[in-house]
Amino acid sequence: MTPRRYNPTNRRRQQAERKARIAAATAELHSTQGVAGTSYAEIAARAGVSLPTVYSHFPTQDELLQGCTSHVVARAPSLPAERILAADDLTVAAQRLVAAMERQHLHFEPWLARREDGVVPFLAQMSAGMRRAQSEFVDRLLEQHLGPGERHELIAGWESLLSFDLWHRLVRGHGLSRAATRRIILQGLLALAEDPPAAKPVPPPRRKPT
Repeated sequence: MTPRRYNPTNRRRQQAERKARIAAATAELHSTQGVAGTSYAEIAARAGVSLPTVYSHFPTQDELLQGCTSHVVARAPSLPAERILAADDLTVAAQRLVAAMERQHLHFEPWLARREDGVVPFLAQMSAGMRRAQSEFVDRLLEQHLGPGERHELIAGWESLLSFDLWHRLVRGHGLSRAATRRIILQGLLALAEDPPAAKPVPPPRRKPT
């Protein structure tokens, strides 16, 4: 019998598929049990692989969380940045942004609602990065419609109004409809843009003693 030839391409594909299956199983378990409540053994059982296989692909929790996060993010609705920026006025742009953020909140809700970014450093860093990216986009959007300028407080207000925490509190905590929640958030964004926080006066330079 002729021995079967080793095919490195097939092996790499199998490893990639196995790694993706582990990441998907981790995401599923984290959405129902949370990070702290999920063990490597449970992940192995859900993915249909051995425990050493999970460790071989994800030796540390940070690497496991990175794989899980990448799996979840890859399936999230994308932010239609160009469509939002193409709006003729700020009201339409804000409407599109609020709707897009709602779609993302609905996708990420099973994971974000657990508030584990307060106890898991990797998730805290990831959340901080997402907030920075959102603030940068808001800054770009406001500059396009309001002109250049320093508007740190306005950006902070918009970022807070668009956050998952506020959306989740209104929809799940207060039981508001999604339409009502969108309306409240939109009104808040536009009210801030129409009456932005006053700029802090710049003190005059100190005169050097003669």
